[in-house]
Amino acid sequence: MKIAYAGAMLLALMGVAAGQDSQQLLPVMPSTGGVGAVPQSGVPKLTLEQKTIIAQAVRQANRKVVVPPGVSAQVGSELPASLELYMLPDTTLAQIPAAKLVKYTLVSDRVVLVDPTTMRVVDILSE
Repeated sequence: MKIAYAGAMLLALMGVAAGQDSQQLLPVMPSTGGVGAVPQSGVPKLTLEQKTIIAQAVRQANRKVVVPPGVSAQVGSELPASLELYMLPDTTLAQIPAAKLVKYTLVSDRVVLVDPTTMRVVDILSE
């Protein structure tokens, strides 16, 4: 009888513990619903001066970038995963450490800053 009682208590405690685990709240991921701009959480907000420095440094690097036909860039749009992205020049990253979170490519002679984790365009620099 004591063994049955102990077993029932153990099962009851395990049920309570399991119930507590299932009660833990998980973080809710925001949904874009596939419409509108995607929140740019981790991507830095650059000043006009920082954007100018980045655009000048990329142009001075004079990297030959091949973009597949039909690729266009708009802020918030997703670029093809096959598109090669490049790190910003080291001197630029030393001046603007927050820019380490983005990479760039060139589309239609414009510097396009991209979040490499999502392939989403975060900014387009026309300078």
